[in-house]
Amino acid sequence: MNPAPNILDKIPQLEPDIPADGFAQAVFMQYLLWGGIAALVVLGLVAWLVVHIIRKRRAAQATPPPTHEQVALAALSRVEDDMPAIRECSLRVSLILRTFLEGQAHDSSLYETHEEFTQRMDSLSGVPLSCQNETRDLFDDLVRYKYAGNADGSQDQVRGLTGRARELVSRITREQERLAAEKADGKESAS
Repeated sequence: MNPAPNILDKIPQLEPDIPADGFAQAVFMQYLLWGGIAALVVLGLVAWLVVHIIRKRRAAQATPPPTHEQVALAALSRVEDDMPAIRECSLRVSLILRTFLEGQAHDSSLYETHEEFTQRMDSLSGVPLSCQNETRDLFDDLVRYKYAGNADGSQDQVRGLTGRARELVSRITREQERLAAEKADGKESAS
């Protein structure tokens, strides 16, 4: 018979004492590695966000808002496309012109009745002199159509009103640009 094995011989022997510094250093290096990776990810996200915001702002700045002339001409095109009755057409064209004059020439006609507008001494003072009579004449015609009732106007009348308004808007803008250029040239030559 075999003698009974000694159980103490079966227990493995541990290595001599390993200093704890080795374990602490390995754990610290793991934390340092994962912390560095996390910091790089956060920095990458912040950098991407900053670049995205800068590009978005540049894109917004690169596309200038439409000018008062462009807005008015687009609105007049919509009126012409709709071909409304002459009364509605005159109301819409009048509102478009008044909005244009308020933005382009800083004229308060948008907030006035036609009677207030015609009686105000400084009405159309921001509009070049060469365009003031034409502007008043167009507003007078628009008022006449406004009170003409609901009679259907012809397509020619609608096109005529929108065409006159379109030409007036463009002419006012060109004249203002020309006068501003002359004024700038006068300042440069005086310097």
